[in-house]
Amino acid sequence: MRRSNNQDHYGVALTPSWEDWQRRGHLFIVADGMGAHAAGELASEIAVEQIRHLYKKYIDKKPAMALTASIEEANTIINRRGESNAAFHKMGTTCSCLLLLPQGAVLGHVGDSRIYRLRRGKLEQLTFDHSMAWEIKAATQGKEYSEEVYAAIPKNVITRSLGPSPEVEVDLEGAFPLEVGDTFLMCSDGASGPVSDEEIALILHSLEPTKAAQIIIDLANLRGGPDNITVIVVKVTGEKLANDPCKNDPLINEEDLPPPPVERVMRPIPRALWIGLLLILLASGLAYYLHQPLITLGGVLITIFSLIFALVYRFTGELVQLPVKKKFRFGKGPYSETPCHADSKVALNLKILYDELSEAAETNKWTIDWEAIHQIGSHADTEMKKGDYYQASRHYLLGVGSLMAQIRGQNGAKNPLEEDSRPDIS
Repeated sequence: MRRSNNQDHYGVALTPSWEDWQRRGHLFIVADGMGAHAAGELASEIAVEQIRHLYKKYIDKKPAMALTASIEEANTIINRRGESNAAFHKMGTTCSCLLLLPQGAVLGHVGDSRIYRLRRGKLEQLTFDHSMAWEIKAATQGKEYSEEVYAAIPKNVITRSLGPSPEVEVDLEGAFPLEVGDTFLMCSDGASGPVSDEEIALILHSLEPTKAAQIIIDLANLRGGPDNITVIVVKVTGEKLANDPCKNDPLINEEDLPPPPVERVMRPIPRALWIGLLLILLASGLAYYLHQPLITLGGVLITIFSLIFALVYRFTGELVQLPVKKKFRFGKGPYSETPCHADSKVALNLKILYDELSEAAETNKWTIDWEAIHQIGSHADTEMKKGDYYQASRHYLLGVGSLMAQIRGQNGAKNPLEEDSRPDIS
């Protein structure tokens, strides 16, 4: 609602057969561009197209490493393009990639676009926001700060993106095992800013993917639409998944793994050495008492050199390799968890939105199937009075979605809740 051009891009690359999916998986990409004029739009477009192409090109690499290499090479291409043209200097883009494989979901991530997973009534954010707000909160974890302090941190300052620098650090997350019913949401911050995690959980849990994606976009726009909004919703279905023999295939080649960690064995210092040093010190003390300086000095020097030898002996033991886990796990996600439920506050906010949208539609005399809308609203109000806030919220969402579907495209309906979009009826 606020941008003159769309700097977001997205890509979906579905494999054509079950066998191809077992080898390479389905790939989904969301990119949110940054830069003056058309620079951000170009950066996000390059990211999506190049990653989609390069992932297919790196057929000799295992999926996780192919995804990482694709994102890194896309960064190089964007950086070179930006350095070659002053109009595109320092252009950049976020990039969040979701790879669905028999082994699980693998994520490649740079920036503050997000990937969520809804499973068994719980919404999990699987990616870490590379933003000033998240970085500061992570750095101060364990310290007591008020919510006002964190609220004062700018939310739109990102700390990592594709393009501005020749090299980029890619967060690799997963593999998160797949279950039938898992629902993934990928979105730019134009969606995750105006729409809360509680609402996202409710929407993904109660609506099928196409409706869920549209209602998230509608809610973000109704709340001002301050940024471009891109949403992908993916749901795992079918029965083959549980018995897929490819689930145990490694996501990376052995040579792609970092060298195994080593540890130096600490050798014990012989007890005889300590006894000998104690006797030498006693003898040196006796010599000092008898005014024999040369013997005293000799004893002290022998003690010092013996201690040095003992320490060198202890800390120069054999290097041994530490055991490595066979199943390699990337990243530290999930980074947040939100239970899927609706309390009175969530339901009330959606009721207010539904009522305001209905009022705007009536005021503008838009063509609406009011019988169906009022029926949905009546169901919602009934559930609200009964205290079933989940069902009430679900019906209000359906009402908002139905209203927006009918309002969209009608004259004067750019944003029906903005004051300047309503006719002057004074």
